[in-house]
Amino acid sequence: MKSTKETLLISGLIVIIIFLTSSCGSNSGKQSSESTSEGIEVISIADIKVSKLSDVIDNISYTALKDHPEHRAYRIDKVLIEDGLIYIFDYYSGRSLSVYDLKGNFQFAITKPGQGPNQYLSIQDFLVDKSKVEVLDARGKLVFYDNQGIFERSEKLPFSAQAFLKRGNDYQFQTGKIPNELGRNGKSCEVVQYNLETKKSDCLLEIHNGKDPHSFRERNILKNTASKTYYGTYFNDTIYEKQDNSFVPEVILDFSPDALPPEMFEHNSPYDDYIGYLNKNKDKAYHTPSLQGNANFLITQFSKSNSHHLIYDIKNGSKIVLKTTAKNDVDGGLPLYWAHTINDRDIIMIFDSENVLAKAYKLQQEKSKFNQKEQAFLNFTNAFNPEDPLVMISYHLK
Repeated sequence: MKSTKETLLISGLIVIIIFLTSSCGSNSGKQSSESTSEGIEVISIADIKVSKLSDVIDNISYTALKDHPEHRAYRIDKVLIEDGLIYIFDYYSGRSLSVYDLKGNFQFAITKPGQGPNQYLSIQDFLVDKSKVEVLDARGKLVFYDNQGIFERSEKLPFSAQAFLKRGNDYQFQTGKIPNELGRNGKSCEVVQYNLETKKSDCLLEIHNGKDPHSFRERNILKNTASKTYYGTYFNDTIYEKQDNSFVPEVILDFSPDALPPEMFEHNSPYDDYIGYLNKNKDKAYHTPSLQGNANFLITQFSKSNSHHLIYDIKNGSKIVLKTTAKNDVDGGLPLYWAHTINDRDIIMIFDSENVLAKAYKLQQEKSKFNQKEQAFLNFTNAFNPEDPLVMISYHLK
């Protein structure tokens, strides 16, 4: 996130983002968003009332993901639903991809950490293309598996990347703000388009904020929806959309007056000072994206004293904010901690079954009578096999 007026150099074109000036900030209480003359929508976070889960969600369903032979996932980093299958990647604990059908039946797994040509050292990202799995390895290579998780081949990349996606034969890679000479005139590039066959690379977005103060790898920051490709990154107020051969600003999240000061992003600002500032100023707001979406909705996250979801209805322009820790007042089950993916009008969260069972036990201790939806949740957990490692929870949007 930079200052309230920021000039972005994108593929040789200068796009001037007109952010909210102090006069605009004084009017933020009157409107939740506005469109600039460039077509960039500015969303005033402070003006959107935080909703209850029941304001947004009318029904929650649960599916046991069962029969996995060996893997329990305690942290889910990325989820994709493609062609009736759900792909669940756990980068940190299991370093494994688990694949189920939408009824919860286990299909196959990819667990290939190692140094060999058919293995990955450390997963950065993955995608599914025509039922085949492509894995982005930290060593700067792509590893390809067939629709049963069997290794096919690997391809070395001419650069390192942290996230990627694909449309047609072209890939878009995010470099993680690593200095490179992939931009025009030797400048560093943040999002690179690369064709695996021709080996041609094009810079789609040059680095405009060279400091990346976030210590973890960024996940779910590049997203293909039905017709659009979005990009958003930590501590940046802007969500970009790919148009032709560049990424241009599409949505700006206005965090003023609680935005982080621009001096926090100076190149010589020590990382420890940055963390110290956040610890002392917990009310400061910043983007912590996990972009999800389809033709109807775009979901991202931001932090402001707490982690929040921003649910943007693309068709009617409405915006909804939910705290990730908001009480589940629909069925007494788990809050919507993470929006791992969205399937039609269902926000999908994958959770470890032990935590789901613990939540049901707590609900039973707190109450003696249950409404219909609470009872449906308890019926699911009462019939649950504790050997099943994961639960898919579908939060249906009204």
